[in-house]
Amino acid sequence: MPDFPKARAEDLIREHTTPRGSLRWQPLYGDGSERTFYRVATQKQSLILIWSPPGDETFPNENDSYVYLGRHLHQKGVPVPEIYGYYRSEGLTLVEDLGSVHLQDAVVSGAERLTALYGQAIDVLLRMQVRATEGLETRHCFDTSVYNQQFIIERELEYFRWSFLVGALGLEIDSDYMERDFSLLASQAGEGDGQLFFLHRDFQSRNLMMKGDYLYLIDFQGARLGPPQYDLAALLLDPYVQLPEAIQQELLTAYSRAFGTLTGGSVGEFQQKYPHVALCRNLQVLGAFSFLTRIKGRSHFAQYIVPAWNRLRQQLAEPPCLDYRTLADVVQSQNDDTVAEVAARLEREAKNA
Repeated sequence: MPDFPKARAEDLIREHTTPRGSLRWQPLYGDGSERTFYRVATQKQSLILIWSPPGDETFPNENDSYVYLGRHLHQKGVPVPEIYGYYRSEGLTLVEDLGSVHLQDAVVSGAERLTALYGQAIDVLLRMQVRATEGLETRHCFDTSVYNQQFIIERELEYFRWSFLVGALGLEIDSDYMERDFSLLASQAGEGDGQLFFLHRDFQSRNLMMKGDYLYLIDFQGARLGPPQYDLAALLLDPYVQLPEAIQQELLTAYSRAFGTLTGGSVGEFQQKYPHVALCRNLQVLGAFSFLTRIKGRSHFAQYIVPAWNRLRQQLAEPPCLDYRTLADVVQSQNDDTVAEVAARLEREAKNA
Protein backbone atom coordinates (compact mmCIF):
# COMPACT_ATOMS: atom_id res chain seq x y z
CA MET A 1 0.00 0.00 0.00
CA PRO A 2 1.52 3.37 -1.00
CA ASP A 3 1.62 6.28 1.43
CA PHE A 4 -1.51 8.38 1.63
CA PRO A 5 -1.07 11.39 -0.74
CA LYS A 6 -2.23 13.98 1.78
CA ALA A 7 -0.89 17.00 -0.12
CA ARG A 8 -2.82 16.01 -3.24
CA ALA A 9 -5.88 15.27 -1.13
CA GLU A 10 -5.72 18.80 0.27
CA ASP A 11 -5.38 20.13 -3.29
CA LEU A 12 -8.56 18.29 -4.26
CA ILE A 13 -10.44 19.64 -1.25
CA ARG A 14 -9.32 23.22 -1.83
CA GLU A 15 -10.14 22.93 -5.52
CA HIS A 16 -13.79 22.27 -4.71
CA THR A 17 -14.26 24.28 -1.51
CA THR A 18 -13.04 27.54 -0.02
CA PRO A 19 -11.78 26.37 3.37
CA ARG A 20 -10.40 28.84 5.87
CA GLY A 21 -7.80 27.68 8.32
CA SER A 22 -6.66 24.11 8.79
CA LEU A 23 -8.55 21.00 7.76
CA ARG A 24 -9.65 18.54 10.47
CA TRP A 25 -9.21 14.88 9.50
CA GLN A 26 -11.12 11.95 11.01
CA PRO A 27 -10.45 8.39 9.78
CA LEU A 28 -13.63 6.37 9.25
CA TYR A 29 -14.29 2.65 9.34
CA GLY A 30 -15.18 1.18 5.95
CA ASP A 31 -17.01 -2.08 6.79
CA GLY A 32 -15.92 -4.71 4.22
CA SER A 33 -14.33 -2.23 1.84
CA GLU A 34 -10.64 -2.08 1.00
CA ARG A 35 -10.95 1.67 0.48
CA THR A 36 -9.85 4.25 3.05
CA PHE A 37 -12.32 6.92 4.19
CA TYR A 38 -11.79 10.26 5.92
CA ARG A 39 -14.24 12.82 7.18
CA VAL A 40 -12.64 16.20 6.49
CA ALA A 41 -14.09 19.24 8.24
CA THR A 42 -13.63 22.84 7.18
CA GLN A 43 -15.06 25.81 9.00
CA LYS A 44 -18.18 25.70 6.83
CA GLN A 45 -18.79 22.09 5.89
CA SER A 46 -17.91 18.44 6.29
CA LEU A 47 -16.78 16.28 3.37
CA ILE A 48 -15.87 12.65 2.78
CA LEU A 49 -12.59 11.81 1.10
CA ILE A 50 -12.20 8.30 -0.34
CA TRP A 51 -8.76 6.93 -1.11
CA SER A 52 -8.27 3.78 -3.15
CA PRO A 53 -4.90 3.50 -4.96
CA PRO A 54 -5.73 2.49 -8.55
CA GLY A 55 -2.86 0.03 -9.03
CA ASP A 56 -2.54 0.35 -12.80
CA GLU A 57 -3.93 2.28 -15.75
CA THR A 58 -6.61 -0.27 -16.65
CA PHE A 59 -9.93 1.36 -17.54
CA PRO A 60 -12.29 1.25 -15.87
CA ASN A 61 -10.82 0.63 -12.46
CA GLU A 62 -13.08 0.51 -9.42
CA ASN A 63 -12.68 4.24 -8.77
CA ASP A 64 -13.65 5.10 -12.35
CA SER A 65 -16.80 3.03 -11.97
CA TYR A 66 -17.66 4.65 -8.65
CA VAL A 67 -17.40 8.16 -10.12
CA TYR A 68 -19.27 7.33 -13.33
CA LEU A 69 -22.04 5.38 -11.58
CA GLY A 70 -22.42 7.97 -8.83
CA ARG A 71 -22.86 10.77 -11.33
CA HIS A 72 -25.17 8.63 -13.46
CA LEU A 73 -27.39 7.80 -10.48
CA HIS A 74 -27.44 11.43 -9.34
CA GLN A 75 -28.43 12.58 -12.81
CA LYS A 76 -31.28 10.05 -12.81
CA GLY A 77 -32.66 11.37 -9.53
CA VAL A 78 -31.49 8.50 -7.34
CA PRO A 79 -30.42 9.76 -3.89
CA VAL A 80 -26.65 9.24 -3.72
CA PRO A 81 -23.82 11.39 -2.31
CA GLU A 82 -22.84 14.13 -4.69
CA ILE A 83 -19.38 13.64 -6.17
CA TYR A 84 -17.40 16.87 -6.03
CA GLY A 85 -14.06 15.87 -7.51
CA TYR A 86 -11.81 13.00 -8.59
CA TYR A 87 -8.04 12.68 -8.96
CA ARG A 88 -7.71 9.48 -10.96
CA SER A 89 -3.95 8.94 -10.78
CA GLU A 90 -3.95 9.13 -6.97
CA GLY A 91 -7.27 7.32 -6.48
CA LEU A 92 -8.81 10.24 -4.55
CA THR A 93 -12.53 11.03 -4.64
CA LEU A 94 -14.26 13.85 -2.78
CA VAL A 95 -17.95 13.35 -2.00
CA GLU A 96 -20.84 14.68 0.03
CA ASP A 97 -20.93 13.79 3.73
CA LEU A 98 -24.17 11.95 4.51
CA GLY A 99 -23.46 11.56 8.21
CA SER A 100 -23.01 8.31 10.14
CA VAL A 101 -26.49 6.81 10.51
CA HIS A 102 -27.21 3.71 8.44
CA LEU A 103 -30.66 2.26 7.86
CA GLN A 104 -29.59 -0.52 10.23
CA ASP A 105 -28.94 2.04 12.98
CA ALA A 106 -32.24 3.81 12.36
CA VAL A 107 -34.21 0.56 12.63
CA VAL A 108 -32.42 -0.55 15.80
CA SER A 109 -32.97 2.80 17.52
CA GLY A 110 -36.57 3.19 16.36
CA ALA A 111 -38.26 -0.12 15.57
CA GLU A 112 -41.63 1.62 15.29
CA ARG A 113 -40.31 3.32 12.14
CA LEU A 114 -39.41 0.04 10.41
CA THR A 115 -42.39 -0.03 8.03
CA ALA A 116 -41.94 3.58 6.95
CA LEU A 117 -38.17 3.24 6.54
CA TYR A 118 -38.42 0.10 4.46
CA GLY A 119 -41.17 1.65 2.39
CA GLN A 120 -38.73 4.44 1.60
CA ALA A 121 -35.98 1.91 0.84
CA ILE A 122 -38.29 0.20 -1.63
CA ASP A 123 -38.95 3.56 -3.30
CA VAL A 124 -35.20 4.17 -3.64
CA LEU A 125 -34.74 0.70 -5.10
CA LEU A 126 -37.52 1.16 -7.63
CA ARG A 127 -36.16 4.54 -8.66
CA MET A 128 -32.68 3.09 -9.08
CA GLN A 129 -33.71 0.03 -11.05
CA VAL A 130 -36.14 1.74 -13.39
CA ARG A 131 -34.54 5.14 -13.95
CA ALA A 132 -30.84 4.26 -13.80
CA THR A 133 -31.14 1.40 -16.30
CA GLU A 134 -31.87 3.95 -18.99
CA GLY A 135 -28.68 5.39 -20.45
CA LEU A 136 -26.32 3.19 -18.41
CA GLU A 137 -23.07 2.73 -20.34
CA THR A 138 -21.90 -0.68 -19.20
CA ARG A 139 -18.37 -0.10 -20.51
CA HIS A 140 -17.92 1.93 -17.31
CA CYS A 141 -18.81 -1.04 -15.09
CA PHE A 142 -15.84 -2.43 -13.20
CA ASP A 143 -14.87 -6.07 -13.70
CA THR A 144 -18.00 -7.29 -15.51
CA SER A 145 -21.04 -5.56 -16.95
CA VAL A 146 -23.71 -8.25 -16.47
CA TYR A 147 -24.79 -10.55 -13.66
CA ASN A 148 -25.08 -13.74 -15.74
CA GLN A 149 -24.78 -17.48 -15.25
CA GLN A 150 -20.99 -17.54 -15.46
CA PHE A 151 -20.73 -14.72 -12.92
CA ILE A 152 -23.15 -16.49 -10.56
CA ILE A 153 -21.20 -19.73 -10.61
CA GLU A 154 -17.74 -18.16 -10.27
CA ARG A 155 -18.43 -15.24 -7.92
CA GLU A 156 -21.29 -16.49 -5.76
CA LEU A 157 -21.78 -20.25 -5.78
CA GLU A 158 -18.14 -21.29 -5.99
CA TYR A 159 -17.31 -18.48 -3.56
CA PHE A 160 -19.72 -20.06 -1.07
CA ARG A 161 -18.19 -23.51 -1.64
CA TRP A 162 -14.51 -22.64 -1.15
CA SER A 163 -14.89 -19.80 1.33
CA PHE A 164 -17.61 -21.18 3.58
CA LEU A 165 -18.05 -24.93 3.11
CA VAL A 166 -14.34 -25.66 2.69
CA GLY A 167 -12.70 -22.67 4.35
CA ALA A 168 -14.95 -22.23 7.40
CA LEU A 169 -16.61 -25.62 7.94
CA GLY A 170 -13.62 -27.66 6.76
CA LEU A 171 -15.65 -29.87 4.40
CA GLU A 172 -13.92 -31.72 1.57
CA ILE A 173 -16.26 -30.74 -1.27
CA ASP A 174 -14.94 -30.05 -4.75
CA SER A 175 -16.55 -28.23 -7.67
CA ASP A 176 -17.59 -31.42 -9.44
CA TYR A 177 -19.67 -32.53 -6.46
CA MET A 178 -21.75 -29.34 -6.59
CA GLU A 179 -21.77 -28.91 -10.38
CA ARG A 180 -25.30 -30.18 -11.03
CA ASP A 181 -26.98 -27.97 -8.42
CA PHE A 182 -24.83 -24.94 -9.12
CA SER A 183 -25.50 -25.11 -12.87
CA LEU A 184 -29.23 -25.50 -12.29
CA LEU A 185 -29.35 -22.63 -9.80
CA ALA A 186 -27.33 -20.34 -12.06
CA SER A 187 -29.68 -21.05 -14.96
CA GLN A 188 -32.73 -20.28 -12.81
CA ALA A 189 -31.27 -17.11 -11.29
CA GLY A 190 -29.33 -15.80 -14.29
CA GLU A 191 -30.39 -13.32 -16.88
CA GLY A 192 -32.48 -15.80 -18.94
CA ASP A 193 -34.94 -14.17 -21.32
CA GLY A 194 -35.97 -11.40 -18.95
CA GLN A 195 -35.06 -7.75 -19.22
CA LEU A 196 -32.02 -6.68 -17.23
CA PHE A 197 -32.02 -3.70 -14.89
CA PHE A 198 -29.55 -1.61 -12.93
CA LEU A 199 -28.16 -3.93 -10.25
CA HIS A 200 -26.38 -2.53 -7.18
CA ARG A 201 -25.50 -6.03 -5.90
CA ASP A 202 -25.25 -5.04 -2.24
CA PHE A 203 -28.48 -3.18 -1.56
CA GLN A 204 -28.70 -3.71 2.21
CA SER A 205 -29.13 -1.67 5.37
CA ARG A 206 -25.44 -0.81 5.80
CA ASN A 207 -25.38 0.72 2.32
CA LEU A 208 -28.37 2.99 2.90
CA MET A 209 -27.59 6.14 4.88
CA MET A 210 -30.03 8.40 6.70
CA LYS A 211 -29.52 12.12 6.14
CA GLY A 212 -32.28 13.96 7.91
CA ASP A 213 -35.44 12.02 7.12
CA TYR A 214 -34.24 10.59 3.83
CA LEU A 215 -32.32 7.53 2.67
CA TYR A 216 -29.30 7.77 0.40
CA LEU A 217 -27.56 4.93 -1.42
CA ILE A 218 -23.80 4.34 -1.11
CA ASP A 219 -21.19 1.75 -2.17
CA PHE A 220 -22.45 1.43 -5.74
CA GLN A 221 -19.11 0.92 -7.51
CA GLY A 222 -19.88 -2.75 -8.21
CA ALA A 223 -23.12 -2.05 -10.07
CA ARG A 224 -23.93 -3.74 -13.38
CA LEU A 225 -26.98 -5.05 -15.22
CA GLY A 226 -28.86 -7.99 -13.76
CA PRO A 227 -32.19 -9.42 -12.59
CA PRO A 228 -34.26 -6.99 -10.49
CA GLN A 229 -34.98 -9.64 -7.85
CA TYR A 230 -31.38 -9.63 -6.61
CA ASP A 231 -31.28 -6.22 -4.92
CA LEU A 232 -34.69 -6.82 -3.38
CA ALA A 233 -33.41 -10.10 -1.93
CA ALA A 234 -30.34 -8.31 -0.56
CA LEU A 235 -32.62 -5.88 1.27
CA LEU A 236 -35.16 -8.40 2.56
CA LEU A 237 -32.71 -11.15 3.59
CA ASP A 238 -30.26 -8.67 5.13
CA PRO A 239 -28.64 -10.43 8.16
CA TYR A 240 -27.86 -7.04 9.72
CA VAL A 241 -31.56 -6.37 10.37
CA GLN A 242 -33.26 -9.79 10.08
CA LEU A 243 -36.71 -8.68 9.00
CA PRO A 244 -39.61 -10.82 10.22
CA GLU A 245 -40.94 -13.21 7.59
CA ALA A 246 -44.33 -11.51 7.44
CA ILE A 247 -42.75 -8.13 6.67
CA GLN A 248 -40.54 -9.71 4.02
CA GLN A 249 -43.60 -11.13 2.29
CA GLU A 250 -45.43 -7.80 2.48
CA LEU A 251 -42.49 -5.96 0.95
CA LEU A 252 -41.99 -8.62 -1.73
CA THR A 253 -45.65 -8.32 -2.74
CA ALA A 254 -45.62 -4.52 -2.68
CA TYR A 255 -42.39 -4.28 -4.62
CA SER A 256 -43.29 -6.84 -7.30
CA ARG A 257 -46.62 -5.10 -7.93
CA ALA A 258 -45.03 -1.64 -8.13
CA PHE A 259 -42.26 -2.96 -10.35
CA GLY A 260 -44.79 -4.63 -12.63
CA THR A 261 -46.79 -1.41 -12.91
CA LEU A 262 -43.72 0.65 -13.80
CA THR A 263 -42.19 -1.81 -16.26
CA GLY A 264 -45.15 -3.78 -17.60
CA GLY A 265 -43.63 -6.97 -16.24
CA SER A 266 -45.46 -9.96 -14.82
CA VAL A 267 -45.86 -10.02 -11.04
CA GLY A 268 -46.13 -13.81 -11.13
CA GLU A 269 -42.92 -14.25 -13.10
CA PHE A 270 -41.10 -11.85 -10.80
CA GLN A 271 -42.13 -13.77 -7.71
CA GLN A 272 -41.45 -17.13 -9.37
CA LYS A 273 -37.82 -16.24 -10.00
CA TYR A 274 -37.27 -14.51 -6.67
CA PRO A 275 -36.50 -17.62 -4.48
CA HIS A 276 -33.71 -18.74 -6.82
CA VAL A 277 -32.08 -15.31 -6.92
CA ALA A 278 -32.53 -14.96 -3.15
CA LEU A 279 -30.74 -18.28 -2.63
CA CYS A 280 -27.78 -17.04 -4.70
CA ARG A 281 -27.66 -13.89 -2.61
CA ASN A 282 -27.62 -15.79 0.67
CA LEU A 283 -24.88 -18.14 -0.51
CA GLN A 284 -22.79 -15.13 -1.54
CA VAL A 285 -23.37 -13.55 1.88
CA LEU A 286 -22.12 -16.65 3.72
CA GLY A 287 -19.05 -16.80 1.50
CA ALA A 288 -18.36 -13.12 2.13
CA PHE A 289 -18.80 -13.28 5.91
CA SER A 290 -16.42 -16.22 6.08
CA PHE A 291 -13.85 -14.52 3.85
CA LEU A 292 -13.99 -11.18 5.65
CA THR A 293 -13.63 -12.86 9.03
CA ARG A 294 -11.04 -15.54 8.22
CA ILE A 295 -8.89 -13.77 5.62
CA LYS A 296 -9.39 -10.08 6.33
CA GLY A 297 -9.56 -10.39 10.11
CA ARG A 298 -12.79 -8.38 10.45
CA SER A 299 -14.25 -10.14 13.44
CA HIS A 300 -17.62 -8.39 13.60
CA PHE A 301 -18.84 -10.15 10.45
CA ALA A 302 -18.78 -13.53 12.22
CA GLN A 303 -21.89 -12.69 14.25
CA TYR A 304 -23.98 -12.69 11.07
CA ILE A 305 -22.98 -16.18 9.92
CA VAL A 306 -25.57 -18.00 12.04
CA PRO A 307 -28.56 -15.85 10.92
CA ALA A 308 -27.55 -16.34 7.28
CA TRP A 309 -27.09 -20.09 7.88
CA ASN A 310 -30.52 -20.38 9.46
CA ARG A 311 -31.99 -18.58 6.48
CA LEU A 312 -30.22 -21.00 4.13
CA ARG A 313 -31.71 -24.00 5.92
CA GLN A 314 -35.15 -22.45 5.57
CA GLN A 315 -34.70 -21.66 1.89
CA LEU A 316 -33.61 -25.20 0.99
CA ALA A 317 -36.56 -26.71 2.86
CA GLU A 318 -39.15 -24.88 0.78
CA PRO A 319 -40.20 -25.07 -2.89
CA PRO A 320 -38.88 -24.27 -5.42
CA CYS A 321 -35.44 -24.71 -3.83
CA LEU A 322 -36.16 -28.36 -3.04
CA ASP A 323 -34.66 -29.10 -6.47
CA TYR A 324 -31.16 -28.37 -5.15
CA ARG A 325 -30.83 -31.76 -3.50
CA THR A 326 -27.05 -32.01 -3.24
CA LEU A 327 -26.76 -28.57 -1.71
CA ALA A 328 -29.58 -29.39 0.71
CA ASP A 329 -27.88 -32.65 1.72
CA VAL A 330 -24.63 -30.81 2.46
CA VAL A 331 -26.41 -28.21 4.57
CA GLN A 332 -28.56 -30.75 6.41
CA SER A 333 -25.47 -32.80 7.26
CA GLN A 334 -24.15 -29.95 9.40
CA ASN A 335 -25.25 -29.50 12.98
CA ASP A 336 -26.45 -25.98 13.80
CA ASP A 337 -24.45 -25.98 17.02
CA THR A 338 -21.32 -26.83 15.05
CA VAL A 339 -21.89 -23.90 12.70
CA ALA A 340 -22.38 -21.60 15.71
CA GLU A 341 -19.15 -22.90 17.24
CA VAL A 342 -17.29 -22.31 13.97
CA ALA A 343 -18.60 -18.74 13.79
CA ALA A 344 -17.53 -18.08 17.39
CA ARG A 345 -14.09 -19.57 16.74
CA LEU A 346 -13.59 -17.47 13.61
CA GLU A 347 -14.56 -14.37 15.55
CA ARG A 348 -12.04 -15.16 18.32
CA GLU A 349 -9.27 -15.89 15.84
CA ALA A 350 -9.92 -12.67 13.94
CA LYS A 351 -9.84 -10.63 17.14
CA ASN A 352 -6.57 -12.25 18.23
CA ALA A 353 -4.85 -12.01 14.84
